[in-house]
Amino acid sequence: MDRLILFDIDGTLTRTQNGYVPFNEAILRTFGFDGDIRTVVPDGNTDPLIVEDIFAKAAVKIELQESDWQKFTIHLRERYHHHVQLGTTTIRPLSGAAELLRSLAASSEFTSSVVTGNFEATAQIKLDAAGLAPYLRRGAYASDSRRRPDLPAIAKARWEAMTQRKIGAHRCIVVGDTPKDLEAARRNEMRCVLVGTGRYPVEELKYWQPDGCLADLSDTQAVMAMLSEI
Repeated sequence: MDRLILFDIDGTLTRTQNGYVPFNEAILRTFGFDGDIRTVVPDGNTDPLIVEDIFAKAAVKIELQESDWQKFTIHLRERYHHHVQLGTTTIRPLSGAAELLRSLAASSEFTSSVVTGNFEATAQIKLDAAGLAPYLRRGAYASDSRRRPDLPAIAKARWEAMTQRKIGAHRCIVVGDTPKDLEAARRNEMRCVLVGTGRYPVEELKYWQPDGCLADLSDTQAVMAMLSEI
């Protein structure tokens, strides 16, 4: 039977070095404000909420329109592309991520997709740079909703539209590295596996009682067994 695996990107599948450089430049070019993502905790948030946190941290009041987010998306994509090409910003797959995605893609039981706080354009740049894009179907992004709990249902609906098949929420598994990934899964009655490859150590993630918890994704067979059984 089908199982839809919905991966977070940052801290779960990939690690970005110097990602603050394109993000901060996009803020400056869009809003004329010298904001710094390093002043906030972005983990588990969507890009729009991260930007709003940056403004709030700096005690700057601003009302943002949809046109502002469109401009920000364009600048963020361009700045990421520029710095990845230049080598200023690097994106690499985390331990076991590529091997796991290849094995899932080779199995008729699983389909891998993404649920991420990135805008779709920048998510694609990150996955391309890490060499993971070929194994992942289109999922759900901050460009679909600024609220992370909205995203799993959007990714599920896209899978159903693409395959012309229905899938129960209990057969969808969110894989992430923060309690916010677990919250999004629970809001949608989906399963959740958390991995200790982000800001939160595995001991802390276990406190939140996800359906599964792993130190990382390096043991492909163990991860696939967990995804089959929960």
